[in-house]
Amino acid sequence: MSTDTPSGREDEAFRAWLRTLAEGLTTDPEDALDSQGVLAFLWAVFGENGAMPPSYFAPLLGAHRQAHAQRAVTALLTQVHAETGRRPDVPVRYSPPTECEPEGAVRVGHETVQGIDPTDIHVEAAEGLQCLLADRSRLVWPLCPEHRVGLHATRAVSGAVWVCLVSDHTVRRIV
Repeated sequence: MSTDTPSGREDEAFRAWLRTLAEGLTTDPEDALDSQGVLAFLWAVFGENGAMPPSYFAPLLGAHRQAHAQRAVTALLTQVHAETGRRPDVPVRYSPPTECEPEGAVRVGHETVQGIDPTDIHVEAAEGLQCLLADRSRLVWPLCPEHRVGLHATRAVSGAVWVCLVSDHTVRRIV
């Protein structure tokens, strides 16, 4: 089996597995297949494990989310320290799957990370960190250098970015 991308019979089995995952989880992986990052992740899991049931896949999805969220939070905390002099503790928490949360949960602050695509995960992690800083320290971060207002995390063609809504301009990448 190729590890690049699905084709032919492998694609049929892969698509059937994705439908099974969608039925057993709260996330529909097929909705995110436009992303090469998502396709590569799902195809690698399928190639290594076959059509594993959703309950076996959920911890792998949680680990994927946690790794990307931790990468974003680590990079963002470096920026927070450089720009504010503060060193806040912002853990990325993982809760294993339960009956109520069949995928488990990755949280940054109070925000739940639900994406599969690394860009979406970075945006959600940035939002979680930003909300935690505001709630815990009354710190509005990051600020637009031009307008001195808080930025908003969003997804753009170039990836996860901070955007100033005053004049709808991208200020910088998140990670």
